[in-house]
Amino acid sequence: MMSQLTRTILLCASTASIVVYQQPAFALNWLIRPNINVKQIYSDNITLSDTNRASALVTEVNPGVLINGSSSRSSFDLNYNLQGLYNARGSSSVELNNQLQMNSNYELVKKRLFVDSSSSISQQNNSNRQIAGDNISGSGNSSTISTFKLSPYWAPHFKGFADGEVRLTYDKVSSSGQNSLSNTNSLSQNISLNSGHDFSLFSWSFLFNNSDRNNSGSENVSFQNSQLEVRYAIGRKYSIFARAGYSNNSFATNSNSSNNGISYTFGGQWEPSQRLRVEAGYGNNKFITVEISPFNRLHWISTYSNNDIGLNTGNTWNTELNYNTRRTEWTIRYSEDTTTTQQILLDQQVVSTSNNTSPLFSRNTALPTLTNEVFVSKTADISFSFQTGKSNISANAYRTLRTFELSGNDEKVTGLSTSWNWKFIKRTSSNLQIGWQKTQSDGLNSFSDKRFNFSASVTRNILSRLNGSIEYRFVDQSSSDSFNKYSENRITATLTLQY
Repeated sequence: MMSQLTRTILLCASTASIVVYQQPAFALNWLIRPNINVKQIYSDNITLSDTNRASALVTEVNPGVLINGSSSRSSFDLNYNLQGLYNARGSSSVELNNQLQMNSNYELVKKRLFVDSSSSISQQNNSNRQIAGDNISGSGNSSTISTFKLSPYWAPHFKGFADGEVRLTYDKVSSSGQNSLSNTNSLSQNISLNSGHDFSLFSWSFLFNNSDRNNSGSENVSFQNSQLEVRYAIGRKYSIFARAGYSNNSFATNSNSSNNGISYTFGGQWEPSQRLRVEAGYGNNKFITVEISPFNRLHWISTYSNNDIGLNTGNTWNTELNYNTRRTEWTIRYSEDTTTTQQILLDQQVVSTSNNTSPLFSRNTALPTLTNEVFVSKTADISFSFQTGKSNISANAYRTLRTFELSGNDEKVTGLSTSWNWKFIKRTSSNLQIGWQKTQSDGLNSFSDKRFNFSASVTRNILSRLNGSIEYRFVDQSSSDSFNKYSENRITATLTLQY
């Protein structure tokens, strides 16, 4: 049977072939950069256990490659890493892990036909009760998650009558390991049409979204929502509108957070200037939106809704504020959404790069327990960054409440993190990171876990393509369950070579 890695490589190769075999005028400029890093890791608690502590030395060898292709019409980015581990989790054995992040976009027909694609391979925690940040330590509470998404879309322009987008998306999520997450295939269709410049006082728009996710080990999930809006402008400041929609969603649930049927809304908008807009509507779906930009560096939009039909019925809020200065950037967000674990896995980026080093693949410690249940997610996030010539300071605070539709269980994840990167001398930089996260549930199986982590590292550019670093890391997790308590001290020495 063809392995998941082989299938993923073939899918990535198929996507790359689209952008390779194209007209010379739009050929990509390719950058291929192999790399390898070698790590020697000492952990004083390789099992992440409070009662069965054991120290260990782990050797990690990571050959990888970064491939980038770009042109005026296309882009292709691929990061691949083969993680080789000796004595991970104190097992005295060799372990190999494939890790991948690929994203691409190609313009097949100029301004008309496009193809997006993405793929990933990563290791993630099965449960948010026994959290490990990587594949080095822990009890093996992990699975390899593979995702692939291919999305061709057409952007039609019907002269002055209408402009729009018609998108077809196929995606696949699969997992290997002891978890309850189904292997899934999903096909979705998205259509959006907006009136063109032939319409002045009168305008219209149409939206249609449909997705069907087939789960191998649980009930299938279907989301379908459509909406038609007509609008009439009364002068430059005012307009009135009418909306009609239809929702037909199907998934396993024991709650009333989703209702199918026909929705209607009538309302108006007041926009006295480019810096203020107020819009409100009344019907079986009601809302009010306020958008302000008192000066160029500040933008804030908030929407309150009370819906009888569709997903997220009842009272919901969505808001986003962005403020920036010459050296700082502030962002505040709050959103409410109905989603699945598979969708979160598809949307996340599993690789990051910093300081011109090789890609860093790590686990998402804020993921929900791998499950097939649909859930309502309410997420608040505040982030801040400050930059000078030699320093970059960032901070983030977040809170997520998940309510699962079938079991009725809930999860609350609250966290804080901050980092400081300082290039204190030529070719040498330091990095400090502090994080705290609390995961709790008040449901049938109630629990409360608190995790604190601290790390300090120094990185030196030894040669033009050779970097060395040393890092100290401390993690402490307290829990309402004794089996989930642990603390770990770790020291890591790394050499990274880019060819």
